[in-house]
Amino acid sequence: MTDYLHALDGRMRIKINEVKGSSGSAAEITRYLLSCHGIDQVNANPVTGNVLILYNTKQISQECILKLLQEAGYLHRTSPAPASRGEGLVAVVAKAVMETALQSMVMALI
Repeated sequence: MTDYLHALDGRMRIKINEVKGSSGSAAEITRYLLSCHGIDQVNANPVTGNVLILYNTKQISQECILKLLQEAGYLHRTSPAPASRGEGLVAVVAKAVMETALQSMVMALI
């Protein structure tokens, strides 16, 4: 789907290939995401291809945002399709949850 996803509660940064090098695509994805209930702010950077999404966790989940991006055609599979439709999404979300847990553990140690 994507090579990079970093997520914390209420904040997600994801690399989207279509945004890199295209200010039109950056503006388009910004408009699209801002039209979704619960998404408060979007910063799509056409230089890096990164899209920063700030959202209200009580109104929308990380999983829902990823699903919206996939359904709109912004996220594409780069490897063979998993056996079931949701398995690829589950892997991306699981990675994001693990990153969040590791960050919390590091902050607790500091």
